[in-house]
Amino acid sequence: MSENKELWMRRMLIFGSLMVLISLAVSLVVYPRLPDKVPVHWNAAGEIDGWGSAFQGAFLFPLMMAAMLILLVFLPKVDPKKKNYSRMSKPYTIIVLVIMLFFMLIHFGSLGTALGYFNSFPSFIQLGVGALFVIIGNYMGKLKHNYFAGIKTPWTLANEQVWYKTHRMAGPLWVIGGLIFMAASFLPSQFLTVTVMIVIAVLLIVPIGYSYWIFKRLDKEE
Repeated sequence: MSENKELWMRRMLIFGSLMVLISLAVSLVVYPRLPDKVPVHWNAAGEIDGWGSAFQGAFLFPLMMAAMLILLVFLPKVDPKKKNYSRMSKPYTIIVLVIMLFFMLIHFGSLGTALGYFNSFPSFIQLGVGALFVIIGNYMGKLKHNYFAGIKTPWTLANEQVWYKTHRMAGPLWVIGGLIFMAASFLPSQFLTVTVMIVIAVLLIVPIGYSYWIFKRLDKEE
């Protein structure tokens, strides 16, 4: 099991590093052509609500990705539940790499928007976020008890059975929420914002409430 864990962690480090280097290389190539203002943030409706300098637009995301990779490779080594990572090395690695891929695509989209290549990038963001929820939801039920990855409430951290039941419930919920998120990307902006906020609220609040309910139910049974 430890060899399998090391294999997946090496894959995370290799592919994650490649994404950082590719993002950095693209930034270096386009940096001289970037305008003074580059979009770096979009709101729930997919509208640009944050701008940065050319330097920030070119290098903010690669630096964030590098920091994220270092952190997510390091965290399993200091987690009190680090033995459980050998039982979830594949889903943990896939989730980390998918998140990094999403950041890389957002980075490319930001640069492309600044250079005038994209007109419908906000819709792509909504589709990307939805796909991210779908993929994470698909692997959520395979995450083992730990302190860094997954739904961390006082009740999931206190009881491994609560952790298991909560993640098994939340996985399909996130998949459905992600599909709704993707479908909502085709709605007019006034409906899109409300839909996105409702979906995110459900995906966050329902698992928290469910973990508390399961914890209390198991406590009564004992």
